[in-house]
Amino acid sequence: MKLHGKTVIWPANLDSTKSRKGGRKLAKGSALQTPRLEELREAANQLSIEHELVAGKSRPSSWWEKGGYLIVPKATPQSKLLRSLASEIRKQRATKEKDKKS
Repeated sequence: MKLHGKTVIWPANLDSTKSRKGGRKLAKGSALQTPRLEELREAANQLSIEHELVAGKSRPSSWWEKGGYLIVPKATPQSKLLRSLASEIRKQRATKEKDKKS
């Protein structure tokens, strides 16, 4: 399925526990530990990125993991988009940890 003018973002693209062969597209230092699809959606909302959520789908190379994906417009390079999403998720996680401690 070709999505002209769109990019598919899988949680595995940001996952530091995955290898490059396993789908990670960021350097380990920039990647997150086990990002969830819901976190990706929240980060896209915070960054005002138009997106479409497709839940319950799996990457062809890891067909047993039904994580889902996000479809976003191909406005910026994918690596830059992934880094900004990872940064936003990191901020969200820090805020939630701060709220837990309060």
